[in-house]
Amino acid sequence: MDRFKKILVAASPGHLEPLTLRTAANLADANRAHLTVLDVVAPLPPWRKKMNVEGRIVDVEAALLQDREERLRHMVQNTRGAKATEVMVTVGEPFLEVIRHVFARGHDLVMVGESEVDTAALPQPSSGVMHLLRKCPTPVWVMHPSLVEELRILALVDPDPSDLVRDGLNDLVLELATSLARRMDGELHVGHAWTMEGEATLRTSPIVELPGRIVDVMVRDTEAFHRDQLSVLTHRHQLDELGASIHMVSGEPGVVLPRLADRLDIGLIVMGTVGRTGLRGLIMGNTAETILRSVRCSVLAVKPQGFVSPVKVRRGSL
Repeated sequence: MDRFKKILVAASPGHLEPLTLRTAANLADANRAHLTVLDVVAPLPPWRKKMNVEGRIVDVEAALLQDREERLRHMVQNTRGAKATEVMVTVGEPFLEVIRHVFARGHDLVMVGESEVDTAALPQPSSGVMHLLRKCPTPVWVMHPSLVEELRILALVDPDPSDLVRDGLNDLVLELATSLARRMDGELHVGHAWTMEGEATLRTSPIVELPGRIVDVMVRDTEAFHRDQLSVLTHRHQLDELGASIHMVSGEPGVVLPRLADRLDIGLIVMGTVGRTGLRGLIMGNTAETILRSVRCSVLAVKPQGFVSPVKVRRGSL
């Protein structure tokens, strides 16, 4: 986690989750990192920015910015370890301003808190958070309030020796997850979902007409291949020495991995957000988006090396 030296906490308009600020402050302290809290105020219509009231010009926008900034400063001052935090308030589209600050100031981690929701329903990431997950070039940590007493971290990996970019993403996911587990005294789990594509068709197609025992052998061979690749990856990161629990589950990743996280009472998932690599403009894979919309815990989402954000802003423009 020493790779995070400039952490940006993105406050939702007028609100900052205390858990997000505390976690960010602890992480910044552990890494001797610079911590910034950014809040973004929606722009007012031109006729409302300044109003003439009984001969007095009231700068409404400036008043709103000042109020937001003072509220955030008060919260920062009352959060242990966060007193040296820089507080900034600006005007614009929240996710665009966050990415703009990432480019201009070289932030290497964005943290954002989602409000607690009714436990009967799955928390759905807001549109602004989804934009960050799709388009922000740095890792994005989405914080959800958790009732888990002991931190359990689940690193989701998808070993693929034919895709060096994806394999590099697996390495990054495990590096972050293992480092977090050490620093936060967390319990580490690694999850991988596998399927044999086309199995249902091969078993039922009147055209192919493969004997069931042949398909059974193909399924076993596919499982063995995935197990071998997962073993290579976990041994490369010496996960046995860390006492990590390895889970290889059969089924569609977007279905079985959220169930795995729920069954293990996971507090934080570390995962990659880009599916197929090498296709410029493809921001988030369908599987990653399905998982993000199907879990109740916090998520640290990372992108592969070389990812290019579709948001075009000038570096150093602030």
